[in-house]
Amino acid sequence: MMNIQEFTQEACTEIAKILGREVQYKEVEKLNGAKHYGLIILEPGCNVAPTLYLEPFFDMYLYTKNWTDTVGRIIRAYQADSFPKRLDMGWFKDFEKVRELVCHKLVNFKANKALLEDIPYIRYLDFAIIYCIYYKDDEIGSGSILIHNSHLEAWGCTTQDLARLAEENTPRLYPLAVSTMENVLQECMADTEELPPIGEIPIPMHIMTNTEKANGAITILYQNALKNFAERIHSDVVILPSSVHEVILLPLREDDDFREFRNMVCEVNRSGLAREDFLSDNVYLYRRDTCSIEIV
Repeated sequence: MMNIQEFTQEACTEIAKILGREVQYKEVEKLNGAKHYGLIILEPGCNVAPTLYLEPFFDMYLYTKNWTDTVGRIIRAYQADSFPKRLDMGWFKDFEKVRELVCHKLVNFKANKALLEDIPYIRYLDFAIIYCIYYKDDEIGSGSILIHNSHLEAWGCTTQDLARLAEENTPRLYPLAVSTMENVLQECMADTEELPPIGEIPIPMHIMTNTEKANGAITILYQNALKNFAERIHSDVVILPSSVHEVILLPLREDDDFREFRNMVCEVNRSGLAREDFLSDNVYLYRRDTCSIEIV
């Protein structure tokens, strides 16, 4: 039985024959060593060639064993996707045009060692703070472009320059959002029946992220974000790393069992989290008296 790499390569060859165009195989490395497999269909006169990821089609093929139908669905999905034919990326080469768009994200250090060899970062606890450029386009939507060491050389700037800009820009581009677990569950209740009843949540939990709910774990480093939260609840703050997208905050209690917290974090990381969303197996504590975060 073929694996996902073989499936993608075979699909590239077949689709190139059907469409009469060049089709390229693409492996995209995500966070934590996760990989996605896709293809790019090159069209004459276009400088935009989006990657079509094939994992869903591979699963379909494994279930149906119908190669012709699967290839047909890939082609229809590509043709149905709406994207601009040309995209001007000249602005990205000018640091003066991107400096207000520099932002940062939080990732696990050990799980991303290979990636970190090629990108600027700052080590923080067991994390790495990495940097990207925010973009928003009327046709392709919003997102971010990861900054590589080659970009620093072209721009003539340093990692420290990025850090200063990101500390200012990220809270503006991705505003802080803190919600109670109760509110989050109420929003999700319509989509699943597997969540616990509100009354069964034993302690007051809050979710800290950003308004985009994407790469929001970095909000623990927003200026005064944890300080203001700790003052509001009159307590030091236990931080559970839910994913790269958000963290869970709890007031520190005398009877807290940090071993139980770690077991809970590890269980979620292993059973209910996509590999690229993993942040850490550790548990953290924000101390009000020192305004610092430590691993506990």
